[in-house]
Amino acid sequence: MSSRYLLPVAAVLASDYNIMVPDLPGHGLSSKAPNALPVVEQAEIVAAWLRELKVEKAVVLANSYGCEIVVELAIRHPDLVHRLILTGPTADPSAPTKFQQAIRLFADGFVEKSNMLAVLLRDMRHLGWHRAMQTTQYMIEYDYYPRLPLVKTKTLVARGGKDPLAPQKWVEEMVSLLPDAQLAVIPDGPHNINFTTPEELGLLVRNFLA
Repeated sequence: MSSRYLLPVAAVLASDYNIMVPDLPGHGLSSKAPNALPVVEQAEIVAAWLRELKVEKAVVLANSYGCEIVVELAIRHPDLVHRLILTGPTADPSAPTKFQQAIRLFADGFVEKSNMLAVLLRDMRHLGWHRAMQTTQYMIEYDYYPRLPLVKTKTLVARGGKDPLAPQKWVEEMVSLLPDAQLAVIPDGPHNINFTTPEELGLLVRNFLA
C-alpha cells in the first residue's frame, strides 16, 4: 500500500506534529523494482531515509504489513524511534497462507469506506501481481515471536473492533510479547483505522504521546 491510505490520519495529526509519510519502494510514487523487497531490507531503507533527513527519535506509525517493517526498524535502529504505533498488525499466525489472508481482506472490504477500496485497487495495479504476491509471501513468512521481545521502544498496538486481519487474540498476544506496550481498540473500526476512522486513531495517538 502507498502513503495515500495514511493521509487521513496524517491530516488529523498535522496540526500538532511534523508529519512525514513516505512511499516504500515499489509503492505509490516511488520507483518500481522488478521484485518486492524483504522486510529487513525495507526497514533498512526507512532507516537510511530518516538519517538522510536528519530525523532522530521519531514517532513511527504503521499499518498492516508495515508493522513488520517498523518493528525491525525499532530493533535495528532504536536511536531513530522514540515511540512505536502498530495499527492492524499482520500477519496473524492463525491465517498462515495467502488464501486465508485474501479471505480476511475480502471480509474487511465490507467494513471499510468505499474510497478506501479505490485506493487499494489503484495501489495494487501500481504494485503489480508479481510483486503483490511476493509482498504477501514476505508478510506471512515474517516471524514476530522472536522479534517482539527485542523491541525496547514504548509501543501502542491498536486495532479496529471489526478488523478480520488483526483479531483481538492476536494483538493481545503481541502486547504480551512486547516489553513495554499497551493495547487500544476502536470498536467499530476496520483494518485500515488510519483511513476509515482517522479521528478516533488520532485521539489514541495523542493520548499515547501525552
